[in-house]
Amino acid sequence: MTSPNAWHALESDPDLWRIYIEQLGVDVSSLDFIEIYSLDEDYLAGENIYAYIFLYPESDALPVSNVSQSLTNDKLWTIKQIDELDSCCCLIALLHAIGNNLDKVILKANSPLADFFKNTENMTADERAIVLLNDQNIHEAHEETAEQGQTEMIDSGRVGYHYIAYIVSNGNQLYEMNGSTKGPHAKFIGELNDESFFSRVTQEVKEKVSALDGDIRFNLIAMARKQ
Repeated sequence: MTSPNAWHALESDPDLWRIYIEQLGVDVSSLDFIEIYSLDEDYLAGENIYAYIFLYPESDALPVSNVSQSLTNDKLWTIKQIDELDSCCCLIALLHAIGNNLDKVILKANSPLADFFKNTENMTADERAIVLLNDQNIHEAHEETAEQGQTEMIDSGRVGYHYIAYIVSNGNQLYEMNGSTKGPHAKFIGELNDESFFSRVTQEVKEKVSALDGDIRFNLIAMARKQ
């Protein structure tokens, strides 16, 4: 029997995510999700992209991101995916994407997300996870969204795939945000320099996809300014 406090997995669906973040208090006139259909260099991913969220099947064969050097950034917003939230990797990735773009994303006053980010502003990644676990408003919106998906709702421990986010900090520093890592939840990938955000992210994604040995259960979605 499913616990009333269970957090179910969310589908990788831009339309569903729009409904979800609006329930959480994001002004959707400021934000959109765009599915990326190609990893080719000449693919027009669009401008004003704030983050990318990548879904892939869990596999021991996946390579560790090509981290160029150790670079810490205390200004990055991070949250840990604790065991009680083990099916919430989509939410964790969305929080990493939004939490590191709060200067661009408009949150409605006194909304669940506005209150969550305000109340956890000076907390550690672990402390934020506990607050999230006990946030009834976010949990209620999460479960309502999960029920609207096209597939069977998946309980904890049966997900089989994972979401991570890619964000840019300080104008040109690319980070992979992963709440389930044992080490830092923000991994510095490298500086963009003359490369585009899309080009550098697709390099990382292609590395992971090539290790999946033909498994096509992956998806890349951009979080961008509403056009």
